[in-house]
Amino acid sequence: MSTNADQKTVSKGYKYFMVFLCMLTQAIPYGIAQNIQPLFIHPLVNTFHFTLASYTLIFTFGAIAASVASPFIGKALEKVNFRIMYLIGIGLSAIAYVIFGISTKLPGFYTAAIICMIGSTFFSGQGVPWVINHWFPYKGRGVALGIAFCGGSIGNIFLQPITQKVLQNYMTGNTKTGHLTSMAPFFYFAIALAIIGVIIACFIRTPKKGEIVATQKEIQEGKAAASAKKAHEFQGWSSKQVIKMKWFWIFSLGFLIIGLGLASLNEDYAAFLDTKMSLTDVGLVGSMYGVGCLIGNISGGVLFDKFGTAKSMAYAGCMYVISIGMMILISFQPYGASQSRAIGIAYAIFCGLAVFSYMSGPAFMAKDLFGAKDQGVMLGYVGLAYAIGYAIGAPLFGIIKGKANFTTAWWFMMAFVIIGFVLLVISVVAIKRYQKKYIAQQAKAATSAKEN
Repeated sequence: MSTNADQKTVSKGYKYFMVFLCMLTQAIPYGIAQNIQPLFIHPLVNTFHFTLASYTLIFTFGAIAASVASPFIGKALEKVNFRIMYLIGIGLSAIAYVIFGISTKLPGFYTAAIICMIGSTFFSGQGVPWVINHWFPYKGRGVALGIAFCGGSIGNIFLQPITQKVLQNYMTGNTKTGHLTSMAPFFYFAIALAIIGVIIACFIRTPKKGEIVATQKEIQEGKAAASAKKAHEFQGWSSKQVIKMKWFWIFSLGFLIIGLGLASLNEDYAAFLDTKMSLTDVGLVGSMYGVGCLIGNISGGVLFDKFGTAKSMAYAGCMYVISIGMMILISFQPYGASQSRAIGIAYAIFCGLAVFSYMSGPAFMAKDLFGAKDQGVMLGYVGLAYAIGYAIGAPLFGIIKGKANFTTAWWFMMAFVIIGFVLLVISVVAIKRYQKKYIAQQAKAATSAKEN
């Protein structure tokens, strides 16, 4: 049992140093583990003569594996020292890149993708929120999380062109038909991920026993704010009630179809752009995507708070339609056309502006639409619908491209996005309308009970 003499109040500056380390984690280890992988698609497909559909299954298998492993990793964080868990994740992701580097067959690449995705869950998907929630149990948690996860967008700004530059040194031919002369880039990135990850692990941690991370005033204010918020927020329905709603299933179907369309924008954009522009220009587009994501992540919360779910998601849908329209325009340009770079940058910005729809969107929508009663369960349902669509979307894009061409594949993706967002927005409006009726009925019942 610690006494007052053993306790130490942690400064705000030190707490934000932890936020910086989380942001750095997202920028470099996570950026290498996940964000630059699409840039390797076209060189590998050309080198080993894979089909686009068969290779992009790495994203499907990786997403499924991470989804299955995530709850177990979350439980392990409660029992195992965080620094050890962080290093395990870094080690797994670095080993995955080594496996990428020695693989020549699809099973090897699939195995590497699964290990890499699970590894990043240790230090990013579960690790970053775990650190932030411990250092900011009350005041400032939302801002800290926002800053931390902006690291991924910041990392994209410099990692994308660096990756393309490295690939350029180990490729022969142009980006459209070129193939790798060496798998050395994978080993370089494995070393970089491991070194940066170990350096961060030397400093990142959760609070020690006896360290005070919130003042008594912040604790009291936090509890009072939580009580007031709970009293005024929509408590909602149980998960059993929700799954009986027709509009919930329409909402889930819409989000699943959206996932089908968006997977290609995140995973196949580089493979497509490689056929239309130089590696340097593809890297520039990737950097601009990072800028767009940075703005989109920051503005997403503001949009949800000010305009609500329906209008914010309708806005996101419009941004995605425009971004896919840019891809269709590029598909009609010859290789190396000067206008392709400007159109590609426009794609990157518009796509990045809407990134909040699947990053912060599920958490906001789960509570806004279905209430706080079973918020965690509903977040799982909402996230699962998108994850299923996303897992199918990347290989589906490759299949359509293989049967027809990139232009046709992009038109299909646009159709998925339009249909998905229309279903989602219509269902959101219907659920909110039903929510208002439910609240009115509950209020009327409560009034009648008091009178009796």
